[in-house]
Amino acid sequence: MRKRIVLAGLVLLGGLASVAQTVNVAGEWRGIWTNPEGMVFSATMTLQTGKGCKSCAVVGDGAVWGKIVWTLRNAGPNPSPELAAKVGMTATELVKGNLKGDELLELNGYEANDPAQMKGTDQYRLAISDNGKVVGGITLNGGSWTGQFIAMRAQP
Repeated sequence: MRKRIVLAGLVLLGGLASVAQTVNVAGEWRGIWTNPEGMVFSATMTLQTGKGCKSCAVVGDGAVWGKIVWTLRNAGPNPSPELAAKVGMTATELVKGNLKGDELLELNGYEANDPAQMKGTDQYRLAISDNGKVVGGITLNGGSWTGQFIAMRAQP
C-alpha cells in the first residue's frame, strides 16, 4: 500500500514538473524595433543559453547571449539626408543578459559593429509569451525607455 502511495505521488509530481518547464529562448528570432521618432529597424536575433556565458549571470543558469543584426527600414518622417541614405544598411549588436523566470528576458547590448553609426547598443526588457514563441517589450533608446521591440521565433 505504501509503495502505491509513493508511486502515485511520484507520478503526480512528474506531471507537475513537466508543466512547469523553463522557457528556452535559444534560437533564431525575427522582429522589428521602433521609436517615437519614426525610426524602424528589422532584426534577426540569434540567442544562446546556458552556463557558457560566465559574465551573463551570477550562477549562469539563466544566462543568455547572442547577436542582433539590424537593418534600417525607415529613417522617420523628416530624416536628414545622411540618415535617409542609411536606409537598407545593417549593423550587428552583441547582447548578453538573463532570463528572469519564464516571463522576462533582460538583454544588454555590449558591443556594436555599426560603421554607419545608426543603431549602436541598447538595453532590452522583454516579456516572453506563454508559448515561448514571441518576445516583446521596451528598450532604453538613449535613456528614455521609449524604444519598442517585438520578435517571433523564426520558422524552420
